[in-house]
Amino acid sequence: MPEDALPRLLAEALRDLVLFIENRPDDATADDDMRALEDVAYVLNQVAAADRTRARDLLGDEVIAMFGWE
Repeated sequence: MPEDALPRLLAEALRDLVLFIENRPDDATADDDMRALEDVAYVLNQVAAADRTRARDLLGDEVIAMFGWE
């Protein structure tokens, strides 16, 4: 039985974002913030097409629309 990758990808994206916020230097710029969000988007874009309905249920339509998964 194949591994269920969706929880792992969601956890990785959340972990990366939390670590960025926790360790954000005082001199961080808007570009640094954007790169952190791009990293999260990169991880979430690895969600398989078959799991996108589940991802939509978890993340909501607004977030999913940002990925163009209409």
